[in-house]
Amino acid sequence: MVCSKLNGKFLKIRAKVSGFLIAKVEKRNTSEKSIVVTIKSKKNTILTSGLQDLLNAFTNYMSGLPYNGANAPSSGIVLTISSGQTITLSFSQSPTISAGSNTAVLSFTAVDTSVSSYTAISEQLVTTSAGYNIPIATASLPVTKQSDEILSLTWIITVTISTSGGIIYVPAVSPQAGGVYCSGSSGGCHYCASSSASSEYSQNSDGCSLHGVSAIYPETNFVVTQLFTDMFYNTYSTKPGNQFTSYVNTTLYIYTQYCMQYFFAGLYGGESDLASYDPSNGYFCCSNTNAGLFGVYPIYLQVYYSTETQPYIGVEIVFTT
Repeated sequence: MVCSKLNGKFLKIRAKVSGFLIAKVEKRNTSEKSIVVTIKSKKNTILTSGLQDLLNAFTNYMSGLPYNGANAPSSGIVLTISSGQTITLSFSQSPTISAGSNTAVLSFTAVDTSVSSYTAISEQLVTTSAGYNIPIATASLPVTKQSDEILSLTWIITVTISTSGGIIYVPAVSPQAGGVYCSGSSGGCHYCASSSASSEYSQNSDGCSLHGVSAIYPETNFVVTQLFTDMFYNTYSTKPGNQFTSYVNTTLYIYTQYCMQYFFAGLYGGESDLASYDPSNGYFCCSNTNAGLFGVYPIYLQVYYSTETQPYIGVEIVFTT
């Protein structure tokens, strides 16, 4: 089989992004502290430019391509107050994650415990991806904070996944191991040395078998929550170049272009990992030299080719609002 991009179709996934902002104001240092004075919520506007920049950052850490999108001074929730000034509230913690049968949900929280008084007239969510601070959503929720009050803001982003008939969604709230576990490894990739494959795969292993999520879903095409939650918030950085991922506008392409029955995409040791596996001989080839023994962790997606004709050349994820 020729180990290169083949003519064919993409497995398609649609990912609708939505969200809303919740504001809570409560009294400070009084007997009324436990009494909520104000709770407001409002649907936000997802920025198309924000989705494009998130995909830009994703290809930056997965394929080493340069990032050329927006980069705000810091992440957090930016308030525009009635005077026209802006206040940036840092996130009080990393976003919390939940997952449903076809959803991935991130909740970003920022708290202002200062003695400042102001009225916020609009808000902006700035998240972090691949070292860049990217504005991804806006809201126009009016909220007033007095000097004796604490303001808590929670911004919820939901990604609703609608997959094609050829792929399933695996909900997970924490990183999942996948790919394969191997008993041996060596440098280079002579097992995948057809066409240009070896230039993309720097590591090979043998004595391998499916493990983790891949062992639970053998002979299956799947995508995991982690792909979407990592896309909206991560602490990764630029990785070595390869040709596996690209994007156009708000559509992400992950090419599954080489050689073997299984293809995996994800990370290992904080670096991008794209890998192939042949169960007939236990050979495994991967782009990350740290991953020779342990496959992909966390795993983003798996594509299984039942025959060597490879009916698909990759996965296409279309983000909409």
